[in-house]
Amino acid sequence: MSREKKDAKNFGCKFNREIFEKLEEFCELSGMNKTTVVERAVEKYLEENLEKMREFSKQL
Repeated sequence: MSREKKDAKNFGCKFNREIFEKLEEFCELSGMNKTTVVERAVEKYLEENLEKMREFSKQL
């Protein structure tokens, strides 16, 4: 049985080697794939910072 396709966009970027190695280690230890880990990390960052940036941009 195949998985349902998620609504997604491709995104490619280069990582600092040390960060990438930490990502690989985390994925190996957690059993999560890189996409899931990066999506969750970016989502958390945006939740913490997006509103601040919106407020800051209004002040310009």
